[in-house]
Amino acid sequence: MLKQRKSIIGLDIGSSCIKAVEITQEKFDYIITAHAQIDIPGEQARQDAISDLFSSGGFRTKRVSSAVSGKSVIFRYINMASMPDDNIRAAIRLDADKYIPFEVDEVQLDTQKLMDIPVVEGSPSEMKVLLVAAKNSLVEDQAQMLIDLGLQPVSIGVDSFALGNAYELCDMVSPGIQESDRTIALLDIGSAKSSINIIRNSVTCFAREVTMGGHDLTNAITRRFGLEPYEAEALKRDPQEQLMDVQDAVSHVLDDLGNEVNLSFDFFENQFEGEVDEVYLSGGSVMLPFLEESLEKIFEKKTRVWNPIEGLKVKSDNVNIDALQQAAPQLAVALGLAAQVA
Repeated sequence: MLKQRKSIIGLDIGSSCIKAVEITQEKFDYIITAHAQIDIPGEQARQDAISDLFSSGGFRTKRVSSAVSGKSVIFRYINMASMPDDNIRAAIRLDADKYIPFEVDEVQLDTQKLMDIPVVEGSPSEMKVLLVAAKNSLVEDQAQMLIDLGLQPVSIGVDSFALGNAYELCDMVSPGIQESDRTIALLDIGSAKSSINIIRNSVTCFAREVTMGGHDLTNAITRRFGLEPYEAEALKRDPQEQLMDVQDAVSHVLDDLGNEVNLSFDFFENQFEGEVDEVYLSGGSVMLPFLEESLEKIFEKKTRVWNPIEGLKVKSDNVNIDALQQAAPQLAVALGLAAQVA
């Protein structure tokens, strides 16, 4: 986790909103010492928006942890012969062409052992391993952009795993809030994509990205009501007396998203012989008033919006508490990115 008396900023660079949360560790406390976010009209405005964010955010450090995502980031779940943890990465690199659609020298590659597979009599012992690979060019471009902005990139992770880090941090600062021996699915619904992380006993067992998100909901409202995109976005966030019409307009999008997530649940349950007990929602789209109820019906599992800053202390003289609390469900990735830095 975070080094003592070190500050780190988790920077979640979304396609329509950039979020930054600074966490400082003082002895055994994890304190939010700054928070800022800014909407952006498109990727072409991203670099200027980050510059504006850091100019006005009151951050005490330039040390930044960010993330990459998309088609150039690959997750694989591999069964392989049991071996010491120190040998796993080298063994996978030797056979990387079996697992990833890129040349091994084109990617940053990381691995994590998930579990030992129960031994069948007469068969060699095996284990299940998570492989994550991201193209060098994607990681290098992200790091260079941050350097060009005068920042110090110390870690570049993956959104889905940042969710797990945020969950772990929440459990650390508020012991007992999260029930033990339960399997939790974290679902962060962003603008252009949704990230899934399924956690059992504090271990990430499955992660995936789905290329559906808030933009699809907004587009459905745009088509139904004949609105401009900015008008549809406003209506999505606050439908007022048009609540039922908005719910009807986006129902097919939520069905499609829910079905994709259910496929992930099915894969997990087949691979790990257990069920997802509860779904925690985060991301900008949780502002949709009926999202919790609609997805709970689709998943047929307890589903709730998650507050990832619960239990964390806040430096109130440098943070707008009301703005932070209002934005809290959108900050899971940014918090997790800060939490993952050793």
